[in-house]
Amino acid sequence: MVKARSKRRTASSDTVGGSPRKKAASGDDQHDRSVFGQLISEAGYCLKKGNRQNEIKVDQVMFQRNLTAAIKDHGNYPSVVEEFAEAFRTHIEDQNRLKWCLMPTLTASNCEESARGGNQDSLVRMIFHIDSLQTSMMHVLLEKLAEFSADDSNVLEGTETFNLPRLILNQFRWLDRIVNCQELTEKLIEMIGLTNIDIQRDIIACIPEVLDDSEHSNVARQLRDLLLESNELTVPILDALTNLNIPADLLSEMQGTVLRTLKSVALDDLPVVVKFLLQTATSKDVAQVVSELRQNLDFESSFPPVSSSTPHTNRRSKIVKENSKQGVEALILDAMRSAVRFQKSLADTWIKVIETVKTPSDHKVIDIFLLIIIHSSTSRKKPVESLLRNKVRKGAITEMLLQVTFGGHAEVLRDYFPSILHLAEVLLRSPEPQVSSFAGSMYKHAFSSFDSYCQQEIVGQLVTHIGSGMTAEVDASLAILADLVNTNLQRMAPFAIFVKGVLDYLDNLSMSQIRKLYSMLSMLAFQPGEEGGLIQDDLHIVIRKQLSNNNTRYKRMGIIGALMVVKCMASTKPDSSLDNSSTLDTGVSEDIYNQVVNLLQLVRASSDSVPETSALFMDELACIVEQGNLDTKVETWISENVISDFQDDYVVDIDKSPNTRNSLLEWESLLGLDDEEEGGIAINLLPLLMQNMKQKQTLTNHSKSKQRLVSPAGLAPHFRLLRVCEQKQRNGNLEEIDALLGCPVNMFKMEILSKVESLSSTEKELICSSMFYLVNWFREVVNAFASQDDPEMKGKVISRLQAITTIHKQLEKCLSVVGKYVPPVCHFAAEDSLLPTVSKPPQAARNPKKALNKRKRDSPDTTIDSQTSQTTQLNKSTEDDKVPSNGPSISIANYKYYFRELDMSVFSILSTTFITKAALDTNMNTEESTTLRLQPEQLEFLLEDLSSKLDHSLIASANKRRTFLKTKNDKSVGHFHLDQFTPTDVCQKLTELLPSLCAHLEGASAFFQTMIAENDGVLDGPGCHSDEANTMARCYHHILQIMLSLLSWCGHQLPENRVRLKELLGVLASRTKTFSQSQLPILDLYRDTFKYFENFVSDVPNISTAVLLTRLLVTIATKTEKEEFNKRIETVTGAILKREWFNEDGEREKGAKFNENLQILLKYHVEYSEDKLSQLEAISSVGIPELVETHKKGCSETYPTLTRCSYPVYYKVLLSELVDHVKNFSISKQTETAESRLEKLIKWNLAVRIFHILVNLIKAFDARTNLGAVLKYGRQFVDHFLRSGMPLMDGMFRAHKEDVQGLLKNLQLSTRSLHHMCGHSKILKDVSITKQVPLLKKTLEAFVYRVKAMLTLNKCLEAFWMGNLKNRDLKGEEILSQVSHNADGSDTDNDAESLPEDSSSDSEQEGSEHSNSDTRSEVTAIEEESYSESY
Repeated sequence: MVKARSKRRTASSDTVGGSPRKKAASGDDQHDRSVFGQLISEAGYCLKKGNRQNEIKVDQVMFQRNLTAAIKDHGNYPSVVEEFAEAFRTHIEDQNRLKWCLMPTLTASNCEESARGGNQDSLVRMIFHIDSLQTSMMHVLLEKLAEFSADDSNVLEGTETFNLPRLILNQFRWLDRIVNCQELTEKLIEMIGLTNIDIQRDIIACIPEVLDDSEHSNVARQLRDLLLESNELTVPILDALTNLNIPADLLSEMQGTVLRTLKSVALDDLPVVVKFLLQTATSKDVAQVVSELRQNLDFESSFPPVSSSTPHTNRRSKIVKENSKQGVEALILDAMRSAVRFQKSLADTWIKVIETVKTPSDHKVIDIFLLIIIHSSTSRKKPVESLLRNKVRKGAITEMLLQVTFGGHAEVLRDYFPSILHLAEVLLRSPEPQVSSFAGSMYKHAFSSFDSYCQQEIVGQLVTHIGSGMTAEVDASLAILADLVNTNLQRMAPFAIFVKGVLDYLDNLSMSQIRKLYSMLSMLAFQPGEEGGLIQDDLHIVIRKQLSNNNTRYKRMGIIGALMVVKCMASTKPDSSLDNSSTLDTGVSEDIYNQVVNLLQLVRASSDSVPETSALFMDELACIVEQGNLDTKVETWISENVISDFQDDYVVDIDKSPNTRNSLLEWESLLGLDDEEEGGIAINLLPLLMQNMKQKQTLTNHSKSKQRLVSPAGLAPHFRLLRVCEQKQRNGNLEEIDALLGCPVNMFKMEILSKVESLSSTEKELICSSMFYLVNWFREVVNAFASQDDPEMKGKVISRLQAITTIHKQLEKCLSVVGKYVPPVCHFAAEDSLLPTVSKPPQAARNPKKALNKRKRDSPDTTIDSQTSQTTQLNKSTEDDKVPSNGPSISIANYKYYFRELDMSVFSILSTTFITKAALDTNMNTEESTTLRLQPEQLEFLLEDLSSKLDHSLIASANKRRTFLKTKNDKSVGHFHLDQFTPTDVCQKLTELLPSLCAHLEGASAFFQTMIAENDGVLDGPGCHSDEANTMARCYHHILQIMLSLLSWCGHQLPENRVRLKELLGVLASRTKTFSQSQLPILDLYRDTFKYFENFVSDVPNISTAVLLTRLLVTIATKTEKEEFNKRIETVTGAILKREWFNEDGEREKGAKFNENLQILLKYHVEYSEDKLSQLEAISSVGIPELVETHKKGCSETYPTLTRCSYPVYYKVLLSELVDHVKNFSISKQTETAESRLEKLIKWNLAVRIFHILVNLIKAFDARTNLGAVLKYGRQFVDHFLRSGMPLMDGMFRAHKEDVQGLLKNLQLSTRSLHHMCGHSKILKDVSITKQVPLLKKTLEAFVYRVKAMLTLNKCLEAFWMGNLKNRDLKGEEILSQVSHNADGSDTDNDAESLPEDSSSDSEQEGSEHSNSDTRSEVTAIEEESYSESY
């Protein structure tokens, strides 16, 4: 080892002394005669001339040792240090010299073996390791930075560029030791103010790698000041702060500074700012950081979609801006994803912050971003899915927000596609229609915005949903696919093979679902392009196989599929997605026409042998023709070949003396509205029905026939196809077939109804079936002629409606005496709608053709008399034919699926309340015409059906839930024609009906106002429960339900529907003002609409209608998101709660339904109060004590709805609302003002007082429901007090000792009562109650120790003591099971004896604060519950 060292020294000395190579190359050396040049040369360093790399002749450690020794041995030491530095300053005035002093040094060839490598550190960096020279040299180099400008910072050498300021700063990084770190810090900060912006950024960026930890706090404060002065340095400052070791308090201060500058941060700097804030967030301030970020990061306004009005000239700048925007967005989201992934508390905080946002306008694009990020990055998938589901259910996160998110940020969201797909999949399975609709929007926006790979995944996922077997899920996924095909046909075409695969699973689909599937496949198959031809042959093969199948279910599939193909092939108005302009003007080609006709003939031939399949063919074909897209030649063929048989099959001459000897029932022509004259026609209903019944009786299993059968089942569908074709060909005019509107029907004599019980079962079924067919015939007649403008036709339509309501009443009586009876089907696509196949065709001779265009134009007197007589005949049979029935009462509403659907056009009759004389009698000589009007029964019939349609079509909220079980029920049954309209179309049609609906609503209100006035203001006077009043009350209810469905439709929030919403509100608002409402702001329209409905509060007939009206007002208030309506809702609900409600027997309303309505009203009353605590206190301290003082059947004087029957509802609502209110009490913070803390203390004091009152009420009302409610909500109240209230008590105890004592004393009395209830639950042995006990006792125990911690914090621990607490029942008596156990102990319930503090005791303990007279005021006693009795 010694030899090696001496040898190395020799080599070193030889190098210094010179060598032949050195002498040979001495001409290249730079001879610097300054102190700097001489000393480094003697130490072994050789400066080179020109643009050449410097050399070192020794290892750098030897050089540093030699130079250190030379400095210290110098005769002018320590002044030589300054001379050295000044000489160096002079040397580096040349940029080339400076550059080579900063670049690595080349090791001389003769010492490569002894040195560490071919290159060693730069000269500057080697000098920095010498303590005596470090400080001076650092100052020289840092001062050199100020000489560089933005232009001369770089030195170009060949193809390589050197940034000199950056090279200088690199010398300072990662030094082993800094002699004077504080001085260096000051110098660095000083140079920041003297250099240009680029060098400033470099200086700040290198600070964490230069300074010691001791200077981090100081430099952080300096950087904070710089951050406030200039936004240009935000990024380097925050990057530097992230890498500094800063104390927590200073870091929190820095966060506050950054948060204050967040609004003014440049767009490009946002990612760094967000990263800094999230990385430095701690558990204490993470909520504030998250809230501030969410408030200031507005992706909708900060990153708007880039658009240009001059795309050709600004296309390049547009692309640059778009790319820049997407880059910043991606960086911000990456920063958030990184923070969420590595900080678990951050994800929970984001979820909580988003959860606290209540109104839709407060939600932002960032909320959806964050939910997707958290879902993709952490294990918090379930909470995110639950939160998003709840937000969508409540209408807080809307489809409009989703549209904005995808519309401007699709490129950024592409990276999170798996999470988006998974969220959409989960939401689509939700039973709430609104949530499922939101999932559909996610799928559709993702399909429109993302690439083909994502589109394929989306289509595959939707097909998977179809295979789930869940009806609601299948319906939703098919609706999404159908919408994608309609709006993005060209994009969907490549994925047609995926959709075709569903054909293998048709057995699991309903007919309505199969219809949607075939419609999609037909559009994909016959769209222009090569993709469509790939599945055309497969589609034809499947349809032909189904049509030839003897199984009626498969035959129905084939009929539906074939007609969907016809619809696409014969369409003359292609969708916007079809670029097939050739069919627009010239119609379909001859070849296509022949294919369509052949397919229609095949379907007709396959379905004629079964009446039900034939009826399905008629219904489906009528729907296609009604949509109006078929080619004219095809429509003509249908009119000539399909509907021509109607007259022969169902229309006969009126026979005034029919031969009924061989008939099961005597029959005659009834219900005609025209004067019966020679040559009149009638619908041959009952004879045809009896003929069919005879054929069924003689049918054998071997007598199968494929001849065409005529059945009453085809009457309504065939007529529908007839009138649709007539409307298409004559522009909606039906005068050619108006004879069918008033013609009579061959039916049984009405006298038979009086002896229906004595008839045979066959005859009873025949009567019921004929009445079902009759009602369905009248329904189709009303569908056909309700839209006609002719007054005479409208009068007849009203007469038909009166006949329908009358037959309903008769039918209810007949159904009550019939045994097991299944009505004839009328919705032929329903699952169980087909009857066994009929083998024989009907043998009756065909009737001669009758002219259907013979319109009866008799005298008006005769017409009115005829209509009146037919109605009177039906009414008489209803009133006089009393059919006794011992069975249960039958409601016709249970048979609604056996009646034909009413079209939306029928409801135009609502605007025709009266038919005047001028309308029916141009000679003005018929007085009876004034009696022909829409009666309350008909009005109720129409309104009930309209309400049902809106409930099906308009998705409003989560009030409607679908079953999650597998079911075969088809929700489209009874709504097939309605489903042809979009919800927007339905809303538009309802808007047109609004004036009529408002008129009927005002009429119903006037009816009850008149009744109240006649009864001298008594709400429950004579006549209030008459049949007429009950009917008007139901009409009142239905109209409000229609209004609620219309106003709460979630589609109003979409931008494209805003104009319709304003139009709708304008109609409602105009009912309160005479001037035009079209120009008012939408908020003013909502105000006027609210005022309009508010006027109906005083005359609502029953509490169910009152609840409906309240929900309507709440919906309006929620849409505006304004608090100005809260007081008015409180007044409305208060008026309803303070009104006495009586039933038909004159007794107070009660029962489960009444309690449910009462709970809704009471919740609204408290929720919309200006001061919830004051409202809760008023009810609990005024209303309930009034009830306690009354007799058993009495009620509260202030709140008449508060009785002993309804008390559990009041009690539960008061407790739940109290708990919900204290949930919103924020936790006290150190930064809060004294006034804010005092206000919170007052609120908690009032809340505890109300809680004490409610807990004590259990002694007067100790029912099990009340006991369960107080145990459940009592635990929650105490738990929230521990979280939010006790931190406040910690800080307020010294300044407000008496207030805190009083609060804790009240709470202690309540917790003692809760403990007694826990003991009492053992006596009841009710599982629903006892399951609440363990959690409650745990909370009460935590309360005791939390009070002890508060006293310890305030140095009052000696005032705390604990004792044993015995289990007692509600009366305060000790539970017997505890007597022997505590026989030797004392009763500490009376606080008679103080026990030593023992926190480790295993027995139940009671903790209480006991005052010390010398040092403390009295502190309330606090108890801890006993655990010695196990549960």
